[in-house]
Amino acid sequence: MKNILTLFVCLIVQLTVSQTFQEIDRFNRVGTEILYGDNGYYFKDTQGFFDQFTGAGIWQYTGNNIIIQLRFRKKTFIENTVNESYKEDALVGGIRIVKNGVEVLNTLNTLNENKNSSVNYYIFNGHRVRNTIDCLGCTIPNQRLYMYYKEPDNDNNHLASMYFLMHIYKNGPASILRVVFPEDAVIGDPTQYDPEVENAPTKTQVILPFGKYDFKKVN
Repeated sequence: MKNILTLFVCLIVQLTVSQTFQEIDRFNRVGTEILYGDNGYYFKDTQGFFDQFTGAGIWQYTGNNIIIQLRFRKKTFIENTVNESYKEDALVGGIRIVKNGVEVLNTLNTLNENKNSSVNYYIFNGHRVRNTIDCLGCTIPNQRLYMYYKEPDNDNNHLASMYFLMHIYKNGPASILRVVFPEDAVIGDPTQYDPEVENAPTKTQVILPFGKYDFKKVN
């Protein structure tokens, strides 16, 4: 029985490794009927849209007795659903926050971990967002990017599906990363809970302050 189980596991691994995926631009499927996540496709960052956020150095904001650092990496994942699988390029990130000289959050080291899905990182990309007053000059491929954001040790449903928006613009020769973290990223009042179905959460506020930040690349 043990030998049969081992053979079955090896067969599954072999099939996964040998599976080929048809490449398609993850941001442009115009003229096709392909939906994101369709079986057998590799949703690839063919235009290098994610590359503007990665590279050497780290993005840093300093002001009002706070230092915020962000780092991003582009990684490729194979996502498995029921009887289907697809491949994707994804942008994942980590954050470090220092308030009044004290480090209060640091998930930068998670970028060195090889997780099996982008959603297992504390920051991971969603979709590109249409232009608004916050980003009137953002044209393809420099549209804003919707980023899912979560913090460690969270037991609060109101803080489970947060997000921020970001894009890069030029200030002379320098590239600036603008991040907007709106208050409506938090769903409802994080101090409220239903005692009939859940315990009182220990985390009731976000470590990252709401607001708009301009980050510069530092070594």
